Amino acid sequence: MTAQEFRDHLIAHGELDNVMGEMQKLGFGVDFVAREVLSGDGDVTVSRVAMLWQGMPNKHDRKRTRQLLETLSRVGLLKSKGDDETFDRV
Repeated sequence: MTAQEFRDHLIAHGELDNVMGEMQKLGFGVDFVAREVLSGDGDVTVSRVAMLWQGMPNKHDRKRTRQLLETLSRVGLLKSKGDDETFDRV
């Protein structure tokens, strides 16, 4: 998914301002989320995203990463696999 496709999805669902505000509060950029979270194959995990984002994430970085993934799940871009760690791309 490109950054523009990400924005378009949020606009179509009336969530652009909410999600962009949450991402800014958490410290994530649109390009990073589109490239590293919403693109590719396989599971999306808190550990993997936090590592890509911060290198050596601490517990606060992992918490913010989990919040991001939960936000993306709420707007229909990810789906929880039933635990706090793993998500599928929709």
